[in-house]
Amino acid sequence: MTGWQRFFLLIACCIVTMILWPQYDEAGVTFMLMAGLLWTCVIIMLSVLSGIFGIYKFEFLNRFVSILYLGALMACLLFYFPLRNGETPAKRMQQGQWPTMQDVRNGLERMTLDFDFVHRTLRHDPSHLNEKMEKAGKTVSDMGKELKEKKKQFDSFVDQWEGEK
Repeated sequence: MTGWQRFFLLIACCIVTMILWPQYDEAGVTFMLMAGLLWTCVIIMLSVLSGIFGIYKFEFLNRFVSILYLGALMACLLFYFPLRNGETPAKRMQQGQWPTMQDVRNGLERMTLDFDFVHRTLRHDPSHLNEKMEKAGKTVSDMGKELKEKKKQFDSFVDQWEGEK
C-alpha cells in the first residue's frame, strides 16, 4: 500500500467513524483534525521507512505493515473518539449499543452541507447569502429614493436663489 492509499484510507475511516457515531460535539471534530494530522505524520514516516528498508519490494511484509496501520488507526478512532457524556465508540460497542440506521441517517445529515448557493437550503429556509443579497438590494433602492428626494430639495433651494437674482 502506498502513502496516498493509506492517506485516503485515513480519510475514509474518519468519515465512517463520524457517520456511524454522530453523537459528537466540538471535541469530536477537534479530535478528528488532530488524529488526521497525527496519522498523516505516521503515513509519511511509514513511507520513508518503507523506501529506506525496501519494504515495498516484499509483498507479505508490505501487507503486514498495512494491516498493522489499519488496526492501529481503527483502534485509535474507536477507543479515543470522544462522544457526548464521556463515552467512546468502543465503550458503546462493549455495552451492546451498536450503530443503528437512525444513527447512520443522522451522521450522513451532519456530514452534508446544508447550503444551496442558488436559492434555498435543503430544509427550504432562505439561505443567508440570498437574504443578504435581498437586503443589500433593498438598501440600494432606498438610498436611490433618498438621493432623488435630496436632489429635489436641492433643486428647489437653487431655484429659490436664482429667482432672487
